[in-house]
Amino acid sequence: MTDLNIATAEELATLPGVGLSAAYDLILFRPYLTWEEVEYAPGFSPERVDEIRAAGATLGPPPARPCLVERDRDDLQA
Repeated sequence: MTDLNIATAEELATLPGVGLSAAYDLILFRPYLTWEEVEYAPGFSPERVDEIRAAGATLGPPPARPCLVERDRDDLQA
């Protein structure tokens, strides 16, 4: 099972219809508390979310460490 809240980009990319680019989009929009929130990630329609959910993806509790914020993205690009 692949937990969308903690999986690496490489792990997320193994889900059906999710390549490396989409995996990074999923990471940038974490954490997810509900499956409806996953639909806010670019390119993730309800049908696409249903497909990855049916493939065994899960939504575990959000990680204890905070997710990326805008300044972190800037630091990564520097």
